[in-house]
Amino acid sequence: MVYSPNKVVACVKVDGKILREDGNAVTLPFGSEYSVFIKNLNPRRIKVKVTVDGTDATEGAWLVVEPNSDFELERFIRAGNMDRGNRFKFIERTGEIEEHRGIKADDGLIRIEYQVEKEKPVTIDVEEHHHHYDHYDPWPRPPYRPRPMWERSATYASNGPLRSRSLRPSATSGKKSAVGNRKAVVQPMSATNDSYESLDVSFNEQGITVPGSESTQQFRWTAGFETGASEVIVLQLRGVVAGKEVIKAVTVETKLTCSSCGKTHPSTEKFCGKCGTALQII
Repeated sequence: MVYSPNKVVACVKVDGKILREDGNAVTLPFGSEYSVFIKNLNPRRIKVKVTVDGTDATEGAWLVVEPNSDFELERFIRAGNMDRGNRFKFIERTGEIEEHRGIKADDGLIRIEYQVEKEKPVTIDVEEHHHHYDHYDPWPRPPYRPRPMWERSATYASNGPLRSRSLRPSATSGKKSAVGNRKAVVQPMSATNDSYESLDVSFNEQGITVPGSESTQQFRWTAGFETGASEVIVLQLRGVVAGKEVIKAVTVETKLTCSSCGKTHPSTEKFCGKCGTALQII
């Protein structure tokens, strides 16, 4: 799983199992239906937008993941249909497909853009207390002169009440967003907050994502909230490794077999403990 600096985890799942990344590359067979798993480790909500092969998978909407919660996006949102849609399916980009649809620079890439909710401002009000004192002139006066009195005011906040300034409303405040059946919501995409940290990725020229079988994953609209700047996670799907087509998805539970001596190792190992051969063949 890819863990971002802002406490957001993203990965790809096939048949309910988390796939292991090699850098940012995820290995799965052509014809696999997959889902994008997102876990929010923040104490605040996040908004997420998923782009597959350069196409917005949620039709201009943001997914909202609750604090310390997770969400699994398994389908496209098309024509505003919040009740059902097509699953993500990874297929080989054949010559016939290339001739019909062309080749895109971001084929095989899943781009996950997210924004963390801003902390709500804390307002502290300090009241002004006015105390009235009657002061008498201590000096002796002639009997015909009354003793003067005056009023003094003790102010604890000479510059008025202390209030924290409210934050400016964001471009997305007041707009709608939506909630899925697995603790996620959708919010219309904002034209602002486009700054993000780009990742250096290589492009997979072998596979693309297309509509798969029907999914009944549901969403609902909800209110928006103010967020900070965008961050981005990019995952690359590949169906060919070292010139060979992938037969089985590589999950975090998959044991690695050394290509030289045949010894098996846990998926966390990078080199064979017996002969030193690299276990992850690029």
